[in-house]
Amino acid sequence: MKKRLLLPIALAAFLPLSRGEQPVATAKIAEWAASDRGGRADYKLLSHGQPTDIDSLACPGKVTIIDFSSDYCAPCVELAMYLIKTSKSCPQRYAIRRVDINRPGFVGIDFQSPVMKQHHIGAVPYLIVYDNRVKVAEGDAARKWIADDVRRTIPEPTDTPDK
Repeated sequence: MKKRLLLPIALAAFLPLSRGEQPVATAKIAEWAASDRGGRADYKLLSHGQPTDIDSLACPGKVTIIDFSSDYCAPCVELAMYLIKTSKSCPQRYAIRRVDINRPGFVGIDFQSPVMKQHHIGAVPYLIVYDNRVKVAEGDAARKWIADDVRRTIPEPTDTPDK
């Protein structure tokens, strides 16, 4: 089932532009995050390529995941959907702050945007994790930190019904 879900998400990044000159992925991610399907996510989309005080985005009492990404990047879209799903599963624990690296009107992945230069980021998706407003990991270490924390926090469903 996981493979069937990931393919449409990855392909969404390559769909034609919507009327608002944004990839369809932006609308789909925002719509799903705001919906009650699967629970409520603590999710905000920020920046649009402009410099951002990342430390100020950290939420007290929560694990805050800062996700630098572009809607033109299939792995970014896939990761954003995973992070929203994680927040929907445990909204009291996880806050997702997605930093759109693209400046308005830029088509493609905007590696030269002010926010990318400000934080010296060379590739996306790029993650920074705060636990109760303290930075605990970034880059590849952040992915591992999140995976370990999700494994500890959100139990895997079992196929065997409880008796």
